[in-house]
Amino acid sequence: MAQNTTTERFLTGNSKWRPTWKTPFTMEQMRKFGAGPENPLMIVTCMDPRCEPTQFLGGDHIFGTVKNAGGRATSDAIRSILTLRSLNTVSQGGTVAVIHHTDCGMTHLNEEGIHNDIEKRTPAEASRGGAIDFGTFGADEFEDVIKKDVQTLKDEKMLQGMDILGFAFITETGELKPVV
Repeated sequence: MAQNTTTERFLTGNSKWRPTWKTPFTMEQMRKFGAGPENPLMIVTCMDPRCEPTQFLGGDHIFGTVKNAGGRATSDAIRSILTLRSLNTVSQGGTVAVIHHTDCGMTHLNEEGIHNDIEKRTPAEASRGGAIDFGTFGADEFEDVIKKDVQTLKDEKMLQGMDILGFAFITETGELKPVV
């Protein structure tokens, strides 16, 4: 297989990192975590590399992370939450934390701009791309969008019994601020 420079960088980086790898819990072991009422603990957050919960929450939590553009409570995020919850064999409840961050790329875009970009790059797919709701929002809507996403999850009947929380991660300072 011919390798491009990305493949070479990935493999070089992995070979340097691999000696530090500590074998993690097995999936069977992880399925039995959950003695506390907050477990299973799941995070819905942005895919932005600055928004990494294992860094800003400290390293002593075990949680599943659902990442997407903007950390939005989409149907696919709900699918992932339900899957992660089903893997837990101990707890009936659980907690989902929606964590959005300041200076999110979604606040620098709008629906029309993304749709136009799709049409420009792939004209034959413009109608399909135009049907997608990308969930963009303005910086002035930041906390309202967190509240909206929390409410979306609270309204989802399949998530009944789970505690749904909302936080703002302040990218500029590293502060985590409860919103809802």
